[in-house]
Amino acid sequence: MKKEKKKKRISITQIITAVISVPTIAAALYIMYHSLGLSDSLDFGAGAYYYADIPEFQKFVNSGHYTSGTPMWVLIILFLIWGFVMYRLWVRLEHSSSEK
Repeated sequence: MKKEKKKKRISITQIITAVISVPTIAAALYIMYHSLGLSDSLDFGAGAYYYADIPEFQKFVNSGHYTSGTPMWVLIILFLIWGFVMYRLWVRLEHSSSEK
């Protein structure tokens, strides 16, 4: 009996993924290695990349500058409900994709 070799076919999606992923990972490693984008005068710890470019960032986190007619506890409850709905949707999608 001859053993038949199965030819593994590479799809277009796999090629596109590799073409995008490899340079992106290389660029991210280069940026991290050379500490590009950090501003020494604005040290926010791990969030430095996110907050360093926002002028007058402190006024956005100071609760005196943000006012809303909706109480904070209502906003928190709505956020938790939204998170639960998204979780249930994710579970449903996972369940339906595993049945195929």
